[in-house]
Amino acid sequence: MAGLPLKKPEYEFTYGDYLKWNDDMRWELIYGVAYDMTPAPLRVHQKIVGAIFKDFINYLDDKECEVYMAPFDVRLPEGDEADDDVPTVVQPDILVVCDKSKLDRRGMRGAPDLVVEILSEHTSKKDITVKLDLYERHHVKEYWIVNPDGKNIMVFKLDRSKKYKKPETYFPGDELKVGILKNLTIKLDDVFKE
Repeated sequence: MAGLPLKKPEYEFTYGDYLKWNDDMRWELIYGVAYDMTPAPLRVHQKIVGAIFKDFINYLDDKECEVYMAPFDVRLPEGDEADDDVPTVVQPDILVVCDKSKLDRRGMRGAPDLVVEILSEHTSKKDITVKLDLYERHHVKEYWIVNPDGKNIMVFKLDRSKKYKKPETYFPGDELKVGILKNLTIKLDDVFKE
């Protein structure tokens, strides 16, 4: 597993700073620390994103919840600070949001209901550690970590105490029932199809 992605040398950035960067690189901010999101993901990463996204978009047609894929800015404020002062903005591979009041022209402000991150060499450590803690702290109801190499999906769900319980792990041959959406099942054979 690779280390954490390259960080910008200064710390304590905000969404206002992020909006001014024009260095042709993709960044995420987590608690004011900037993480480089380049280079582009591998082909298998994009194929998995497409397979999962297709299932969500087809299911959510004519329903209240909406699904988006990266790049899509999710601002996670610490309180009621102004947008330009928000210290965290992430770009999940896939996200589902059911509270449309969180959506705006720039993306969304507040926690999605479900986040899917596909591991890559460049971001895996951050997805498994930093983002797991971040999404739990902001009460993302379901967090999926997809491992293309191991061909599995770990699903973290919030319990009553707003903590992630031990993940459920799914492999090819399994069907993953989406906890936040009734009647949507993802077939892992389709996700990891060669």
